[in-house]
Amino acid sequence: MGKGFAITSDLNLGKMLLAGYARHCAETHYNGHLESDHPNKKCSPLPRIKVAAITNDTVATFASLAYAVKAAPNSRVAMGLIVGTGTNATVPMRLDSLHPAKRKDLPDPDAVDMVVINTEWTIRGTDKPLVDLGIKTPWDLTLDANSDAPGFQPFEYMTAGRYLGEIVRLVYLDVAAGADLPPRFRDRNALPTRFLSEVVARLELDEVAARLEQEFAASQSPYWTPERVELLRSIAYSVQQRSSALIAAACIGLLNCVGDIQIDTAHEASNGSAVTGTSNIEELVIAYAGGTISQYPQWLQTCQNWIDILIKQGSKANVGKRIVLREALDGGIIGAGVLAGMANEIV
Repeated sequence: MGKGFAITSDLNLGKMLLAGYARHCAETHYNGHLESDHPNKKCSPLPRIKVAAITNDTVATFASLAYAVKAAPNSRVAMGLIVGTGTNATVPMRLDSLHPAKRKDLPDPDAVDMVVINTEWTIRGTDKPLVDLGIKTPWDLTLDANSDAPGFQPFEYMTAGRYLGEIVRLVYLDVAAGADLPPRFRDRNALPTRFLSEVVARLELDEVAARLEQEFAASQSPYWTPERVELLRSIAYSVQQRSSALIAAACIGLLNCVGDIQIDTAHEASNGSAVTGTSNIEELVIAYAGGTISQYPQWLQTCQNWIDILIKQGSKANVGKRIVLREALDGGIIGAGVLAGMANEIV
């Protein structure tokens, strides 16, 4: 969804996949022939499986760490977070906090008081606070307007790995406007976020300049002087800082929404009183996964720092609470297994 895949048929894709898999459980094709008809049978039928649970990566990431890290009186996994090509979050929520229309999709709503919500926090319309607060820039508007699906995932366009490189490119085009700009640098999506992460943010200045000359040569080389490389690096750093700060703010807002922390409506200085020792601190764990948060230099540390600042300044009531980002390795796979096991137990 929103990643550039195009399925224009009105066929039921889920049923097609299940039917195709079921057929190959009984017979395996070998170079166009049925295995049973082929003289050199080397294939075996696919294992028979039953679909016990359907989930997405964010819910699975939450479930995997919630399973691996057992809840304690002062510690529990409170949220799941993905920041990779895109971004999403999931959080447990009391059923009575949801709109009544949400109850109709539960098989037995009276049997549960808590559900795990896949928020899709970047879907169309979720950027209203960013617009109201004047956080969106002209470069964000340009990227959104020229995207494959304008307006579809506005928060993601400002924060996720698929788009950070394009924001940096658009800013650089405005700041360093000139006829001598490398022609390829003018192309949409010419600057991948991976290049920023692996080259611009990691290598020495002269190495970055050499790679930029290789990837974005100008008619009058060398174009990438130390000053221009520093400018590009400064822009990339600012875009990365903003991305992690916005995700941190969204995490704090979501945890406030479910009552795990408190954000005062009237802004007050809220340094509070220090909590001595660690036994009285309540730890709320955010299970995270995704290439951007895991691999982009300083992204994780910056996000954690903003979370620490926001929870401290949000309310004096948060004294004694700590929010910790913790990686859920292979969370999408492990979490799916956990949920499948839970489904079998419930059935």
